[in-house]
Amino acid sequence: MPGRGPVRAILILALVASFAGVAWTTSPSPPNVAEAFDQVPLRVSSTDSSGPANRDSRLPAIASQTPNLEAATSYAAGRGLVAVAVIDRDTGTYVDDGVNGHTPMGSASVVKVLIADELLFRRAQGEIELGVGELALMETMMMDSNDSAASSLYSQFGGVSLIAAALARHQLTESGPPANPRYWGNTMITAHDVATLYDNILGGSSVSPGDRDYLISLLGRMAPTATDGFDQLFGMAGLDPRPQAAVKQGWMCCLVGVRNVHSTAVLGLDNRYVTVILTSYAESLPYSYGQETTTEVARLILDELAL
Repeated sequence: MPGRGPVRAILILALVASFAGVAWTTSPSPPNVAEAFDQVPLRVSSTDSSGPANRDSRLPAIASQTPNLEAATSYAAGRGLVAVAVIDRDTGTYVDDGVNGHTPMGSASVVKVLIADELLFRRAQGEIELGVGELALMETMMMDSNDSAASSLYSQFGGVSLIAAALARHQLTESGPPANPRYWGNTMITAHDVATLYDNILGGSSVSPGDRDYLISLLGRMAPTATDGFDQLFGMAGLDPRPQAAVKQGWMCCLVGVRNVHSTAVLGLDNRYVTVILTSYAESLPYSYGQETTTEVARLILDELAL
């Protein structure tokens, strides 16, 4: 699992008391929601609880606490399928909401991060060239969530094979390329795998530091309104006050009869935290339902982080 090294431990002692013996109740599902939220135990793992020795003590510190997934998952119960994963990169701690965090759902525009990462990786390997035009497409794809730009890059650089290669390189084994190669947005992802992708990018095992900083800077300049007119100020970007974060949102309807709204982010001092919130719910419910869900889950996760 991601972190500053492979995460193998099942529990770290500092978190046992906060999660032991938790009992949850599941609220009634909203009308026509096909997949109710599972009652599942939190997963907590860590490789190193010491954190970096050289953190500048003069800078405002983020509270060293595990995100409040208990409250977030309690709220999310009955709001369709809600998947959450969080990494504290300082401590190497990974937390998710159990089965949901490993359940695949349609990626929508979240897969654009994978596409951009793969293109930058291939350029560094000398396999492709990215000219001014291609970089302009990448920038609007990431900042404005421009679907036409994504489709252009997707078609130009290999289509479904581009995504399949990126998934294999990052060992995202819970995810898969779209069944219909025409639709990059139908790539299947899990919260666990998206968190792993971000951690690989930030940790230097994917692209160079320069390309990493460039990619994260694009996410940090997310436009409030997407090219298609969709309001992107939800989830991690919908909080008031809004934390400084690099954000990639996703939304789509109606793969297998559901609507998806996702919010993924990198935030905190030195990009300390990776947060992933994925949702899937009945297509009869509006996009605002998913925006509300992701924003409240984000608030509950971040409440204890003192951002």
